[in-house]
Amino acid sequence: MVDYDKAVATVQDPNADPVLLAKIAYENPEFGANVAVNPRCYPGLKRWLATFGDERARQTLAQMGVTAEDGPVADAQPAQDVAADSAADSAAADQHSADSYSADQYSADSYAASAAQQQPAQDQYAAAQYAAQQEPQATNPYGYTAQMALETTDQELIAKIAQYAPELRPCIARNPSTYPALVDWLAQLNDPAVNAALATRQ
Repeated sequence: MVDYDKAVATVQDPNADPVLLAKIAYENPEFGANVAVNPRCYPGLKRWLATFGDERARQTLAQMGVTAEDGPVADAQPAQDVAADSAADSAAADQHSADSYSADQYSADSYAASAAQQQPAQDQYAAAQYAAQQEPQATNPYGYTAQMALETTDQELIAKIAQYAPELRPCIARNPSTYPALVDWLAQLNDPAVNAALATRQ
């Protein structure tokens, strides 16, 4: 569990690491409302909190216009059960890593099916061709490369590349190991290159 003092400092930091915010929301549910109002709280995390956060977090997000109905949630337990499990520190916590905290809450297959319904087959093919031909040049100062973004299975590294190397987001979108909550966030960026890469996901 994230140290209390570190959690307090992080939720108040306007430049907080989104991955750490997600970890705090999952491991320290009493900070859910604070995480929700942090400017670095991304849409997928807000929807997760709206569904599985404590009452204060859900009320805070409702005032911001974010509710559990705003996005698809697959294979989800009832919110009260999740809250009880979190409070009891049950075995369910062992089934999730901090960085893929919501991997079981969103279905990659559902996302792919939705994309297929929204885009004609010929457009998908064109998008796939576009994405396949585009190999972005890494310009970030952290040493993240396109190959790393395409092939890594490290969820924390995937999140960091998405955050600190925006030019490599199309590669992250094509990486089959990218966790569904991040895929959902990438889709909301409305970046043509990212959208084309997302269209190639199976």
